[in-house]
Amino acid sequence: MSRHRTGIDGEWGQVRHFFFSYARSDLVDVYLDRFYEDLCRELSSRGGLPLDSVGFIDRNQPSGTLWATALGEALAECLVFVPVYSPHYFGSHVSGQEWSAFSTRLAAHHKTTGHRPHSIVPVWWLPPRGELPPVADELQDSRDLFGKEYKQFGLKTLLRRRDYRGQYLDFLERYAEMVLEAAATPPDPHPVPDLLSLPNAFAPAERPGLANGRIPAARAGRGARKVVFVVAVGRRDDMLNVAHAELDMYGEELVDWRPYHPASSGSIVVRAQGVAYTRDMESQVVPADDSLFTLLDGPTERQCLVVLIVDPRSVELESFQELFARLDRTRSSNSVILMPADLDELRNGPRGTHLYNRLYASLGNWMEAGGGAFRGDLPSMEDFERVLGQVLIEIQGRIMRMAEVVRRVNEAGPQFRPVLTGPGGLGR
Repeated sequence: MSRHRTGIDGEWGQVRHFFFSYARSDLVDVYLDRFYEDLCRELSSRGGLPLDSVGFIDRNQPSGTLWATALGEALAECLVFVPVYSPHYFGSHVSGQEWSAFSTRLAAHHKTTGHRPHSIVPVWWLPPRGELPPVADELQDSRDLFGKEYKQFGLKTLLRRRDYRGQYLDFLERYAEMVLEAAATPPDPHPVPDLLSLPNAFAPAERPGLANGRIPAARAGRGARKVVFVVAVGRRDDMLNVAHAELDMYGEELVDWRPYHPASSGSIVVRAQGVAYTRDMESQVVPADDSLFTLLDGPTERQCLVVLIVDPRSVELESFQELFARLDRTRSSNSVILMPADLDELRNGPRGTHLYNRLYASLGNWMEAGGGAFRGDLPSMEDFERVLGQVLIEIQGRIMRMAEVVRRVNEAGPQFRPVLTGPGGLGR
């Protein structure tokens, strides 16, 4: 029988039995997919549950779903939290945010009722290297219940090796019963207003830098885990005076911009954050203004990724012209411009030559820079998401390499400016 209850917003709906929390670096593991499906079937069979309501995994959401919203809602109401331990898991910022959201629920339930449910039921997929973070170390280690092979090698080994098939099936039966037992006494629902803003539950306490100004190795390039999407687009009212602008693409807020409408009605900024999220990256969306140059000019070892998402028709708006002129004189290794459009098709449209010439006059240096600094070959939402995923990896690599260079230089000790002498005596 499926589990229903009143939701956070008063709506009556189906509640997932478990939330599957995994490191996105383990995304390509076919064995992980197989275990998730096996667990859903086992719980459905043992608990009399509809198969499609048993588990929540972010990869199974419909196209156009708001990633952070969907995950937040599931974490706010699921009955059991299933973290999948692996060498990647505790280094995953996203997984740490998911754990933080569910832990907040447990704390709120304890404060209200005086009872703290045992609703986190871990799976040791591959034993993590080193010590567990404190939030995980506080949980009871149940590995001894499933045999020495599981404890030594982890569940993945039991699943992939034929000679351990019996141990895997035994684990699946016992673990499903543990999840059903935990689901019988879940924590009360608790809203997750903004999953992307939550702290990483696995992050160590911040330690101050060294007195001589050196950067600790663990912190070098930390900005490479964060991307800021800077969006240059006019509001619907602004576009009324732009010839041939399709007004259905625009709204009052950044999130309203839908450049691929009607082929895709998705918000470009929401889809961009979804791409960042699946790559374990924090993200933020801001409008294009003078604060952009603070992001581009930050210290190398602290730089975050900056992705400018530019509406080609924004070059027609006076409010952006000075900004683009300054941007065109700026270079930065931590940034890229993405233009969600097909520029070749745009040139052949009404006033296309005029618009392209305005665009080239505004951002021509970026368009000719090479190295992927400017991408306007994005005719569909699928192309945008694919290219964005690629450029995030490329910029991230640049930042990490630059941060490592800075760290190595600083490790040599304080750097002093040379004292120059000349005909006039000591240089100043």
